Amino acid sequence: MSRADVWRMLEKEQSQASRLRADGRVELTGATDENGVLVELSAYDIERMGREETENYQERRRQQIAQKEAKRAEEGRFEQFEDAFVNEGGSKGDARAAYRAMKNQEAERAARLADEEARQLHQSTTRAAI
Repeated sequence: MSRADVWRMLEKEQSQASRLRADGRVELTGATDENGVLVELSAYDIERMGREETENYQERRRQQIAQKEAKRAEEGRFEQFEDAFVNEGGSKGDARAAYRAMKNQEAERAARLADEEARQLHQSTTRAAI
């Protein structure tokens, strides 16, 4: 076997989500793509893994992708805020503090709203029970 063949085999193994251990059990490799997300399952992976394990893996992968998208979207919102803040005469350093303060206010508003909804739900279920 040539060096190129060995290199191709190693590359293929590194891009797979699972591998067979010597004892015959399937082991997840934890391989990730260039974005740090678990690699997509190959036909070999699906064949080796059980249905439940495959579904769990795919759900973890979907969650990682969603987290990356949310992070990218949040960074985009901050960049827009920072540009607007600087265009209005503020500094970049102050933009981060102002953005953090704005996010804290939004979180406080959301928490108050959730608390009020929970209180109203509790009152209505209590009244219904009486």
